[in-house]
Amino acid sequence: MKSRRIGFGAGCARAVCLLLLALSTGAFAQNSRVAFVSLISGNWQLCTIKPDGTGFFQVTNLPSTPDDGWLPSISPDGQRIVFNFNTGNGPDLYVVNIDGTNLQQLTNDQSSFWARWSPDGKTLVFTTFAGLPAAVIATMAADGSGQRTYLTPAIWDSVGAYFTPDGKQIVFGSSLGGFVSAAWIMNADGSHRRRLTQAVVKAQPWGISPDGKHILAYSNQDTPPFYRSDVIVMNLDGSQLKHLGVPPQFHHDLYPSYSPDGKKIAFISDRFATDITQFTYGTFDLFTMNPDGSDVTDVLPAIASCPFDGNCAQPLWGPSGSK
Repeated sequence: MKSRRIGFGAGCARAVCLLLLALSTGAFAQNSRVAFVSLISGNWQLCTIKPDGTGFFQVTNLPSTPDDGWLPSISPDGQRIVFNFNTGNGPDLYVVNIDGTNLQQLTNDQSSFWARWSPDGKTLVFTTFAGLPAAVIATMAADGSGQRTYLTPAIWDSVGAYFTPDGKQIVFGSSLGGFVSAAWIMNADGSHRRRLTQAVVKAQPWGISPDGKHILAYSNQDTPPFYRSDVIVMNLDGSQLKHLGVPPQFHHDLYPSYSPDGKKIAFISDRFATDITQFTYGTFDLFTMNPDGSDVTDVLPAIASCPFDGNCAQPLWGPSGSK
């Protein structure tokens, strides 16, 4: 189960920067930075920007890469960024100080990606398929030392894991049990795995509310474009699943994430696209809405075209505290 569209489209670099500026306006986590990738320098590089739209900074100066899905994540103390980078043979995990110094390669298996920090910053949870028949969720020390621990069986693909704010549990997407995709949760040591969503939802979790009470996801992961996709929210135990901000027309709402204060949700949607059909994704706009699905606002039109199994912009608010 590969994550659908995990990068930024090459044709929308300027739109990505504008997207981040739009996301950063307002009263959302002013003492933070947003990590993202950009083509401003001519090839994809890791950058950060302040929430008020100032302080653009290019963090890396790496060679051109065939894979722009870097999926950066700022550490809880705001001082480091973990990301995956593909030199041509497959992705590996890297970490760099937020000021661009001390770049370090954490893995050397060309098979590891999509890392996120534990709340205490000591551990990374990530996806890897190194020497395995399927992608699994794994953890390792944040400096890459020691042994990695595999938390899911290498029978079905599992991707996109996130710690809960208390660090005790991990939410992830998986085809465990033969499902196309479902949201799952387990203890941080991999024990007590349980499925949160029904087969019909085909959910991929994308974030957890700052208070740790709710999971954001989208429906119809790993399905063709003729399936519509909605933003969904559920309690941490999978109960009270709701579809948020659903319009009557055919659409694809994807990649929802909470603002650091939990008062807004950002997502992309082709609900207003004129080029959408039941067999293709349309041009996506950036939207925000309240956590209950009200006040859906089109923040920035036409940020990206997202071909199936291609690259696409993914708004993701980072944590507070990064300077």
